[in-house]
Amino acid sequence: MGITRFYLPTRLINGAGSLSQLGKEACRLGKTALLVTGSKSMRKTGVLDRVINDLKGNAVNTVIFDEVEPNPRTSTIDRGADKARQNGAQMVIGLGGGSVMDASKCIALAAGGAEPIFSIYEGRAKAGKALPIVLIPTVAASGSEANSGAVVTNWDTHEKVVMSNNQMNPTLSIIDPELTLTLPVRTTAQGGVDIFCHLVEPYITCDESTLINDSLREGCMRTVVESLPAVLNKLGDIDGRTRLSWASTIACSQFASLGGGTGLMTLHAIEHALSGHYDLAHGDGLAALLIEWMKYTQPVREERFKRLGKNVFGASDSIEATHKWLKKVGMDFKLSSLHVKDPNFEKLAANALKTGPWVKFHPRTMDNAAIAAIYKQSF
Repeated sequence: MGITRFYLPTRLINGAGSLSQLGKEACRLGKTALLVTGSKSMRKTGVLDRVINDLKGNAVNTVIFDEVEPNPRTSTIDRGADKARQNGAQMVIGLGGGSVMDASKCIALAAGGAEPIFSIYEGRAKAGKALPIVLIPTVAASGSEANSGAVVTNWDTHEKVVMSNNQMNPTLSIIDPELTLTLPVRTTAQGGVDIFCHLVEPYITCDESTLINDSLREGCMRTVVESLPAVLNKLGDIDGRTRLSWASTIACSQFASLGGGTGLMTLHAIEHALSGHYDLAHGDGLAALLIEWMKYTQPVREERFKRLGKNVFGASDSIEATHKWLKKVGMDFKLSSLHVKDPNFEKLAANALKTGPWVKFHPRTMDNAAIAAIYKQSF
């Protein structure tokens, strides 16, 4: 087993009701916050007003930036960074799902300088000193609250890319599963698929694994596989929501690869090209591609698939079991049912290879032809 590194400078506050801790924690970071959100539901449910009042009660002024869309645009991030600079923001608070949290990280990074975020991504400009970041996930899905990555889309070029910068590690994340109670069925299910894929992709593709690492991922996958159907059946199930929130945080954090078993999220790279072009919901795109990605990978990872079946699903055929689970949670899709019109699979595959260069390290050759074939078979 080679050398591994663990770095997670984020303080995590977790548990039902933990949003009440925001004001007294944020006031230690500054007196003015750019509050980033994008969901109208934050206003409808009263969560946004609750957050603003809590911050105000702790002498933190808030400037609202509520323009973040799904698959957040680099142009939106640049506007947010401008607003942070113009208002002298001393921190960025992200209240929302993965898109909002990723946008918040990038806004905090870009606000420390004067350059567009995509120029920083491409290396044509250097980032300044990022503002402190506080994240409050309202969806159990991306796990962005516990890592330094962000996924953003340049809509001019349809490039959906992964940015990573240690300055984008949140200073603080407050994970309150009560905030997920109002999510509808589809959004909840999309999040569950995203969590599962964050776990299963590196689990299958890793060259080296350890018992403790495998057991951690298997435990989290079982949690999602068992808890998601129960939550979809009873959306107010706070215990199930709490389990999904914890699985989300662990799945995409340093914890999941501690001691080895890092693996590669090659399915994510293939999906990013789709949602970067068609603006799909990320969880829907993953669900549509997952089974064909598994079928393509199985010949070179048979033992991993056997272990997945036995330890996660209690089944001999892990691909069949995964497919049954997708059907059970209402996420069994084909791309053709997701409004993917007149696709050029080869062009999409080229985009995936450009924006996700790590796919070339997939355990089975993942070239343009192989990726295009996965798209076609998923259509």
